[in-house]
Amino acid sequence: MKFIHTADLHLGRPFTALGDKGDELREALLDALKRSVELARQEGVDFLVIAGDLFDSNEVTGRLVKRVLEILRGIAPTPVLVLPGTHDLLDEGSVYHRNEFREAGNVKVFGIHGSTIRIGEAAVHGRANDTKRGGEHPLGELKPDPEARYNVAVIHASVEIEGKASPDDYLVNPEEIASSGMDYVALGHWHGRGEFSSGGTTAWYCGSPEPTKFDEKGAGSVLLVELSDGPPLVKALPTGKHTWLVKDFDLETFPPGKSLESEIRSLGGEHVLLRACIKGLLPEGRELDLEALEERLREHFFHLEINNAGIAYPLDEVESLFPEGTVGSMYVARLKELIQEAQDEEEKSLLKKALYLGARYIAGELEVD
Repeated sequence: MKFIHTADLHLGRPFTALGDKGDELREALLDALKRSVELARQEGVDFLVIAGDLFDSNEVTGRLVKRVLEILRGIAPTPVLVLPGTHDLLDEGSVYHRNEFREAGNVKVFGIHGSTIRIGEAAVHGRANDTKRGGEHPLGELKPDPEARYNVAVIHASVEIEGKASPDDYLVNPEEIASSGMDYVALGHWHGRGEFSSGGTTAWYCGSPEPTKFDEKGAGSVLLVELSDGPPLVKALPTGKHTWLVKDFDLETFPPGKSLESEIRSLGGEHVLLRACIKGLLPEGRELDLEALEERLREHFFHLEINNAGIAYPLDEVESLFPEGTVGSMYVARLKELIQEAQDEEEKSLLKKALYLGARYIAGELEVD
């Protein structure tokens, strides 16, 4: 038995900051859904499961809902099982209460068509998200069907890892996965593909089939899952079109001019979105017109933005940044003493860099990671 596992398409996402390019990216999300459905057809799967956030919100247009259902009906009678997530949750105003979903044929929604849907030898269990937050553990609410040969759980939640998961999010932990009694746990919510199997139970995030934001690592595919007598076989199938990159460019390595410009251009492509973060100390006597640089390079990218928050500009009068007796003024005085005592030009250069960068940081004018 085989199925496609996808999640987090976020159809209808506004991409407001990208202006006219937002329309193209919204179409790219729909294209990713089409590719997912086409892969389901090509692989001859028994069903397709969407583990939450098919839509970016419940306030999507009726036109978008109709387009989505036309795509999903394209593999009828193959069932498509949809789990309401945190963006398209199953509350009173849910998109899944609209008439279009009452007559959706092969499209079934967990929480509306039940929490367990039988497909051949498999029982597929889903716990719909019905609130934005709550600290709930949805996997614990799902019980395997002893009469089914295969049991699959579908949840939209964060793995309970300190520093990564908010305590008021929907949560799942390794112990719950291990004791679930499921053959496979289809996870949604995190946009990067990743395995979180535990105790002999296979569990995966499939990742978003099309990236939706900068530095979204592990997005751009769906998972083909094959159930058999042994452990499930899981294979990533590419679906993504665009690449969203965040890249640091240190002015010490790539000085202003041809070196910096060439390095940024080397990452270009018609489907590449790049946020170039320029960092480091601007060499004395050198200028950097970031607006002009962005204008010259824009044609090489789908979208380009240059962030200059990490640039430290040489300060002729660093003392003027801080009142006498403050930490900032003491820092400047001490660094100037060390510069005077430097044994060679290399040491002097490093200390000057520390003076300029440190002074701007203390003054609150410099962002650091």
